[in-house]
Amino acid sequence: MKDNGKITGTLRTLFWGYALTAGFVAAVLGCSFMISKTIMPVLLLALAYVVSAVTRMPSVGGRQRCHRMAWTVQATLIWSAFIMLLLLLSHVKILFGDRFNTAHFNPVIPYITCLVVQTVGSLVSLYALFMGRSLGVCRKCLQMNGEYDNDSLASILFNEESGQQLRMYFWICFGAGVVQWAYFFIFYINVNFNSPDVFVFNFVPVAIYLLSLIYLGSRYYSIAMSMDTSDAARQRVSRDAQLRFIVTSGDRMLLRDNDGDDYDTPYKAEVNFDKPDDARAAERFEAMGGPAGSSMRFLYDNVAPDGERTIHYAAFVSEEDSEKARRNGNWFTLYEVNRFLNSGRLAPMMANEIVRIYTITMAWKTYDRQGRRLYPVKHYKPIFRLRDFKEWDVDYNDPAWMQVSIENEDRMFFHARRFWRKCLNIFNRG
Repeated sequence: MKDNGKITGTLRTLFWGYALTAGFVAAVLGCSFMISKTIMPVLLLALAYVVSAVTRMPSVGGRQRCHRMAWTVQATLIWSAFIMLLLLLSHVKILFGDRFNTAHFNPVIPYITCLVVQTVGSLVSLYALFMGRSLGVCRKCLQMNGEYDNDSLASILFNEESGQQLRMYFWICFGAGVVQWAYFFIFYINVNFNSPDVFVFNFVPVAIYLLSLIYLGSRYYSIAMSMDTSDAARQRVSRDAQLRFIVTSGDRMLLRDNDGDDYDTPYKAEVNFDKPDDARAAERFEAMGGPAGSSMRFLYDNVAPDGERTIHYAAFVSEEDSEKARRNGNWFTLYEVNRFLNSGRLAPMMANEIVRIYTITMAWKTYDRQGRRLYPVKHYKPIFRLRDFKEWDVDYNDPAWMQVSIENEDRMFFHARRFWRKCLNIFNRG
């Protein structure tokens, strides 16, 4: 029952994530004929802030949430608001006179909300689909929470279904937008809104949204029922909390070959605690055969889509105890580990750990927290040596350093991007 609950919880998180974010768009389109066109841009910006606040709320069971739909809806609302402001300004006679006084322009109805929002939604969702996991929110999620493909059935469902939601949102915006634009040019008379106009521009988007909820609800119910009756599926459901150790000795790292498949740390185990605990981590490390008295430090923790928490530690073994700590593994230099990484021979979680440690360390050694260079040498790269790992005073659980690695003074348009980030943070303040 616990395993089934993880699958059901993952699907429930996906369903409500879509229902809430897409619901904001549907609510705007459904009520737009009753809202002043002057107020609408402000309302959209306010809703963009609400979407951001909702996504920051803790989920039930501590499960991870996909932010692709939330990002798409938020970007749709923000860009739609800016376009509406431009359309409002285009009807200001002091600025443009009567040049927009044509059959399709009416100062009383300067724009039709659904035409703007559906068009922007199509473009934004198409961009998100094109970018895939290179989308900013996806890249940040992978960096902070790790790679979960093929880790568990719940994780696979999470990745696949979040993409399915985004594709469905695109086709809804695109399909409804084509129909509404056709109606606008063929049947609409830009004088006022009559009953057919309200039906096409306001009722239809809400009806499609409700149908999409029915579709997703039935789809997820069928998936949950099929998982409940499949023994093979139940065997792939994720574990409870997992504890992992990156074990180093001087300039070497300990890895074990998983039957010729990939390399991973020999020190990993399921545990019954889900928060960092140095004493219990040291006790578990020694219980698995690790040398007693080895130094260790907490690195970071992350949460899988199904709520499974992974706690990452580093253990530093002395040269004298390196043979004792092997646990059927082998010691590799940083050059060899990097070769495994580039050839795809590291386990996904192990690869993510190494990339995260390297990325944060280099960002911390090169820039301050605002992304400004610590040294007056452009593109300067400090030395990365495993022997110094124990002494690095940087918090690997701090997402700010991941952001610095992406946005820093050595990147093009740093100041412009930083200014734009500050503008967006108006909607993302916790």
